Order: sequence, then C-alpha cells, then structure tokens
Amino acid sequence: MSATTGVGTMTGIALRTGWRSLLAWVVGLAAVMVLTGSSISALYDTPEKVAGYAESLGGDALAVINGRVAGLDTLGGVLANEFGFVLSFAVPVMAIALTTRHTRREEETGRLELLLAARIGRHAPLAAAVLLVSAATVVTGAAVGAAMVPFGADPAGALRYGLAVAGLGLAFVGITAVAAQGVEHARAVWGIGLALTLVSFLLRGLGALREGALVWASPHGWVDEVRAFGEDARWWPLALPVLLWAGLVALAVALRSRRDVGGALLRPRRTHARASASLQTSLGLAWHQQRAVVAGWALGAAALMAVFGSLAQEIVDAVLDNPALGAFLGAGPEAQARAADLVLAPMMSTFLVMLALLVTAYVLVGVGSWRREEESGRLEVALSAPRPRSAWLGPRLLVVTVGALMVGAVGALALGAGAAASLGDDAWLGDVTGAAAAQLPAVLVFLGLGTALVGWLPRAAVAGWGVFALAAALAYLGPGLDLPSWLLDATPFLAVGQDVVGEGPQPAALAVLTVLGLVLLASGFVGLRRRDVPAG
Repeated sequence: MSATTGVGTMTGIALRTGWRSLLAWVVGLAAVMVLTGSSISALYDTPEKVAGYAESLGGDALAVINGRVAGLDTLGGVLANEFGFVLSFAVPVMAIALTTRHTRREEETGRLELLLAARIGRHAPLAAAVLLVSAATVVTGAAVGAAMVPFGADPAGALRYGLAVAGLGLAFVGITAVAAQGVEHARAVWGIGLALTLVSFLLRGLGALREGALVWASPHGWVDEVRAFGEDARWWPLALPVLLWAGLVALAVALRSRRDVGGALLRPRRTHARASASLQTSLGLAWHQQRAVVAGWALGAAALMAVFGSLAQEIVDAVLDNPALGAFLGAGPEAQARAADLVLAPMMSTFLVMLALLVTAYVLVGVGSWRREEESGRLEVALSAPRPRSAWLGPRLLVVTVGALMVGAVGALALGAGAAASLGDDAWLGDVTGAAAAQLPAVLVFLGLGTALVGWLPRAAVAGWGVFALAAALAYLGPGLDLPSWLLDATPFLAVGQDVVGEGPQPAALAVLTVLGLVLLASGFVGLRRRDVPAG
C-alpha cells in the first residue's frame, strides 16, 4: 500500500461530510459579486460616470485598503475595486476554514486515526483535503469572474480577475496545510492563518502606498499585479500563487512524514503538575482557554486600525486635491476643516464598522468553542457535577464578553490615536473611541444569536456565521451600492447610524439592538437547560 492509497475514498468522504460548507462559500462569494455588479452597473451606467469614479479615487489613502486596482476607468475595474476589501479577507478565510476542517480538526477529534486504521495511505487524507479545497477555490474564482461579465466587465479581464481570486485562495490553502502540521489544535491553525492574512494585507497596502517592490511580497499584491482590467494586463503573475501552493503542499507532505497522527511538530510547553487555584474554577478555566485567542485578536485589531488611523491626513489631502471637491470646499483656510467634517468623519465611521465586524468574528469564534466542548464530550463530564448548567455557560459567556470588549477597546484606541497623530489633533482620539461604543449593541446581538443557537439548535450553530456574512456584506457594500434605506437600517452594524463619529448614534436603534441581544442571551440559557447534552 502506497502513502497515497485511498485518496479518492478520502476525497469522497470529505465531500460527503463538508459539501454544505463548500457550497455556502462558493455561492456566498459569487452572490456578493452579483450584488455588487447589479448596484454598480445601475450607478455607473455611462462612460462619464465611470470616468468620474476613477477621478474621485485620487490619492494614496484608498490604495492602502484595496491596493492599486488597474482599469478604474472601466466597469470591470470599478467592480474589482468595490469587491476588493471583501476579497482581501473572505477568500483567505474560506481557504483557512475549509483546509483546517479537513486536516487538523479531523485529527483533533480522533476521526482521522480511525480512518487510517483501514486501507488508507498516510498522506491520503492531506492530499484529499488539499485537492478538494483547492478545487473549491478555483470554482469560487471562476464564479466570481463569470458574475462580472453580465454587468459589463470585459470577459478577458473577468477571466484574469477570477483566476487571480483563485490564486489568492490557493496560496492560503498551502499556508494552512503547513500550519496544520506544525501545531496541535485547530484554533492555533486559525490563529496562524489569520495572522498571515493580516500581514499579507498590510504588506500589499504599504507596497501600494510607496509604489515599491514590497507589494510582491504579498499574495494580496499578486492579485493587483495581474492588472486584470488595465491596458497593460498580464498573465504571468498568476503563476506565483500556483508555485507557492505547490511548494507549500510539498512541504506539508514532508512535514506530515515527520510526526505522529494527532501530534504536531511544535510541541506544547510543559505545564505544571498541579493546577493553580484559578484553574479549579469554571471562570478561571474559561479564561485560561481564551486568553491566547483574545491576545491574538487584540493584536490584529490594533495593527489594522492603527494603519487605518494613520491614513487620516492622506484622506483629507485626497479630498482637497480633487478638483471638483476642491472647488466645492473653496480654497480658504477653512477647507481642511470642512474636508474633515464632510469626508473624514464618515470614513472613520466606516473604519469603526470594520472594527465591529472584527470583534463580532472573535465573538463567533469564542461561541463556537462552546459547541466543540460538547462535540468532544468534555461538556458531559463538566455537567456530571452537581451544579446547574448556567454555572458552566455563564463564566464562558463572561469571558467572551470581556474578550470582545478588550479587542474592541484596543482597536478603537489604535484607530483614534493613529488619526490624532496623523492630523495633529488630539480631539480625534476621544471622538473615535467614544463613537466606537455605539457598535457594542450590534456585537451583543450576534453574541446573543450565537448563544441562542448553542442553547436551542447546537447542530445549526454555524448558521450564526451565515447571518454575520450577510450583515457584513450589507454593512460594507450597502452604502456605496445605494441599496434601499430600509435594508441598511435593518443591518445591525448600520442601524445605529452610518456616521456615528460625525452625527452620533441613533438612540432608538441602540435600545432596540440592546434589548434584542439580551433577549437572545436569556433564550440561550433557557435552551441549554431544556435540551439534551449532547444534542440528539
């Protein structure tokens, strides 16, 4: 029996058990592009309007966020630019999620060891996982590219762009496959993958800002360097993610040969023979399990928001350098202050929405760990003691809540401090951090939703991510795509107001979201008390 015997069998098993997740990612990303295309084609329905879009994006500020997208004077370039931020995070997260699910998570649960007891080669599970997820990223890229064509994008450019999207996914499939060999737990693989996603995103942004060679050090930058809709479009950068994917997969296979099933190359540090007093309490144990996760998310939020905050003066300069806006604002000394009022405050509000999305993602990850406690059987052991179920759920809910506050506070302080330093105006620190609190009720709604799903429908707990993905797409794309106001008002992250820094939050929306979140939280406690553990 060779090391790859049973690849077909393992691929079939992975497809049978994970087809819903695969389909959700492919359809979801294609649907976001369809939504973007339908709105953009309606807004920019003449060549003059498309040209005006390109002129309005002068300056370097937005290049740090979306890179330097070629062909902004074409409808395809406009679509690529509007889809850029979603692409930057959704595609890598898709690759990380699916690859982790079919590699390290299978080992962590012990299922892989059972499968390898049959006539399955040592490398067959890894090969099957990589092939399946890689195929899913290629299909996603093809679907995203194909979705651009009916709305007026050049077919050849759409093909190049779709392949570039697939290439970004392939790069992170390889990265995750290697990470899964190095660390022992799925959450650590997630941490490595998300950290490298952020590093790649920031490297692309800095390279675009300086127009230097740094952009070539980032898989995100390779998407831009294809220049899919530019006059100087090129195909050869598409080879870079494929070569990286092949090299990383080969490395993952080599590393797989050097470790035991269920083990990892990086061994966890030795622990004390006796637990500390804090670990003997439910709250102390919950914090011990989450502290590294909180620290990682907080560092990521701080880095991302600090970069965004440092762009404040760039945003103002871009506004003042725009001929049309410059004429509107006038050339007097009040022009810069007016630019801050008209443009910078809404932009900072948009950055706060991004921070809220980041905090909510952390919350859903934390809530997901509760479900894994049940799947692993540890919850049954914990509940065998004579204590109410709320004594198990309450401390974990408290830890996730405190972690969310820490991640949000660190991110808001980094954004406010970066803006204050960039503008030379300390007032922005207080304005930004104060406005950040307005997004807490939206995060509370998703914390409540996740808790309610775990309490009542634990097998459907992943649905919280689906609701979050829809809300995130509407929050980021909705205002720019001129979607109906009632739809935007129903989105938790926008219900409190689209300019919370300049205009302040909507008190009624804050109250409604807070009450809704608390009701969902209470519902989760009731559900956990009433259902069987484990869920039938």
